[in-house]
Amino acid sequence: MSLLYLSSACDIRENEIEPGISFTKIYNSSSFTEVYDPLDVAMFSDSSYLVLAATEAWNVYLMKANHEGDFEWEIELPEPFVNPLPALYQQNNNLYLVCMDEFQLGTYILQINPDGGDAEVVYQNNAISYPLAAIQTAEGGWLIQGYNRESRKTTLTKVTADFTQAWKQEYDILEDVEERIIKHLTRTGTRLPFFNGYAQGGGNSGFYYFNGFNNYTMSLTFVNAADGEPLGIMNGFRDLGYINAAHSLRDGSFALSKNSYGDNYLIPMLDVNERAISSSSDLEANHFPEIDARAPIIIKTYELQGREIIFYATHSKSKRIMLYAYDASDGSLLGVEYLGQTSPYEIGNITATADGGMMVLGKTYVAGRFPRICLFKLTKVEVLNLIN
Repeated sequence: MSLLYLSSACDIRENEIEPGISFTKIYNSSSFTEVYDPLDVAMFSDSSYLVLAATEAWNVYLMKANHEGDFEWEIELPEPFVNPLPALYQQNNNLYLVCMDEFQLGTYILQINPDGGDAEVVYQNNAISYPLAAIQTAEGGWLIQGYNRESRKTTLTKVTADFTQAWKQEYDILEDVEERIIKHLTRTGTRLPFFNGYAQGGGNSGFYYFNGFNNYTMSLTFVNAADGEPLGIMNGFRDLGYINAAHSLRDGSFALSKNSYGDNYLIPMLDVNERAISSSSDLEANHFPEIDARAPIIIKTYELQGREIIFYATHSKSKRIMLYAYDASDGSLLGVEYLGQTSPYEIGNITATADGGMMVLGKTYVAGRFPRICLFKLTKVEVLNLIN
């Protein structure tokens, strides 16, 4: 592999340049056959950036860029590491990723070396097959969603900070979904919105939730944090209508989005009863017809000017990256930002930067046909302009 990077004007919005580093970078490849699917971006302690992507459908690809976005190195991890989950995890100034064993179908947690990208296996568990989503817990452990092909059930495993199993639960799907999961993992079919999360309930005890197959359908399931026992569920309809993103807010409510037969809806503020049985089709929501039918939707919250701000990141049918900013206190829309004009762009992920700005990871198509990684760096001033 060999990457070249293309740099565009420093100021994304083509107005007067504000203090702080702002840039757009496109990382081109000399190979016509390489296909990059960007998944996440994170900062090292020296303010450089690590990009996680999938190549050749599900191979693990890492790229490092310096604080100005200039390319430094790249590496594709060798067999048996495949199927990187779409997240980089930070703990004690270290970066981790979760991926799958190509042959045993089990789960790895890898620690990434910032100098060259070599990966050290810190956890391996072949009993967690087909890893689909993972989060770090508040205690420094892990919550990993998988699929048991033998029992045909979704699995949820809590792993402690010292990598011992705290508990494991299985949830009935009641049909064989392995083919759909394989197509999801290998990018030969529909990419499905698997994710895990934690929420603080109305009392003193919180709960976990996962979006995955349960009771025939893609469902948002709420479980007891102590043992993974089911509490409640928000059912979808097969894999045609479902919650496609959820984020717990600090007041106990949720920011959600849902997809129904290809139409996307944003719900920036919703009180959820985690012990109820409900349906995503019954949720009142604002339809956003400009969002691409299969675009991933990322929801993250940031503390800005003493306020909790909800950011939705996705892309439009016309292939422009879009950022929607909402006030978490009342769900009001504060602003919308569009990124990318001359070429098609699709969302990968977003992350806050140490200087108070935001890094937006995306995919663009060089010459309209070659999928490549791109980065948009927004300054703190540009982010604040979005919400004011």
